[in-house]
Amino acid sequence: MGKYIYQVLLTPEEDGGYSVEVPDLPGCFTYGDTYEEAALMAADAARTYVASLLKHGDEVPAPTVRDAGGQTLMVFFEAEESYIVDGETVSAAKASRMLGVSAGRVTHMLDSGILDGFRRGRRTYVSVKSIEKRLASNPGAGRPKTAVA
Repeated sequence: MGKYIYQVLLTPEEDGGYSVEVPDLPGCFTYGDTYEEAALMAADAARTYVASLLKHGDEVPAPTVRDAGGQTLMVFFEAEESYIVDGETVSAAKASRMLGVSAGRVTHMLDSGILDGFRRGRRTYVSVKSIEKRLASNPGAGRPKTAVA
């Protein structure tokens, strides 16, 4: 997993909140209602952006620090290409119903690499493609084994 740090520009909005731009990542914009939320949203937007670059084999821009004349901060995050999940996703609860297992078992399958998914805050999402692949493999009972690449 790569570690990254980028400068972020914060622009206060007239109605409150902050618009956020990551100048080294063209087109990477987000928004936060508070300064803290803007910083968190910036880190998440940059992480998603960099993970997408990695997934598609594109070069990740080197970070620069510039005198922006406004509010700036540096955001740190870790990213890897597996953060980007292709295709449709469903909640962990729906995945557990589709697979006929508990939500806890879905978490175990995600952690062991059997299912593909991601967490956003307190919510977990699972790719439909990985659920269909699991169902097609005619899984047996018991604890999931770690997926073999």
